[in-house]
Amino acid sequence: MNGNISRIEELKRSVPVASVLQCRLLRAVLENKRTALDLFEEGREGLVNGVGDRLGPWLMRAVRNRSMVGHLYTMHNPPSRNDVRNGRTYGEAVGRVASNTMGTKYTISERSDANKWQDVCVVTYDINFMGKQGPRKMTAIIRAVDEHGCVVEPLQPLSLVRHKQPNAHIVGLESKCPRWNSETGSFGLEFFNRVLVSSVKNFQLVSPHDVDYVVVQFGKVADDVFTMDARFPMTPIMAFGIAVSSMDHKLACP
Repeated sequence: MNGNISRIEELKRSVPVASVLQCRLLRAVLENKRTALDLFEEGREGLVNGVGDRLGPWLMRAVRNRSMVGHLYTMHNPPSRNDVRNGRTYGEAVGRVASNTMGTKYTISERSDANKWQDVCVVTYDINFMGKQGPRKMTAIIRAVDEHGCVVEPLQPLSLVRHKQPNAHIVGLESKCPRWNSETGSFGLEFFNRVLVSSVKNFQLVSPHDVDYVVVQFGKVADDVFTMDARFPMTPIMAFGIAVSSMDHKLACP
């Protein structure tokens, strides 16, 4: 953590250029039966077997909330000692992930200084009932960042921008197409030993103009254990929100 900026501000800043933020995501069920997704920095030993590995600092917790339309997850700081004493299982809110009814569109927002919500990413999944259209496909629109790693104000709402029409204020991303592996009889991606289990939730997001530069990747390593790696210009809140969207149950795609 940088002592000159607050924790929430650091979560809103992009991963530095030429760096990779390697994280572990753990899924758990809280005492109130709500699902929690916990994000940790990777431990010094890295990925060993996914279960029982030593982890780094706890970054955020996403908790699913009740919503009349679609699903809503709120991303929080980890609980402080005061939170624990007062029976709370998470700290202050730093972001949220809201979906439509079918689970094909997710809007990721971060909390601003004025305690308002600012949209920073929109993730869209192609409709694919019963998986008949092949592997899951997704696109993402994220806000560009300035020289300080802070998101810039877009010229128009993110929901109105297409992912293949980026500009100085917007970055468009799409899922990297997996290749068919005749040995395993399945589609697959090269995760460089960061993913150990095949899953429809696994993905890599790249720019349509540079498919070799993986901006964020996510994948399963064991039951309820996943890895998440992010690079510039992705922020921790954006990357975690996209991972949460992949974990969420969807009616219109597997």
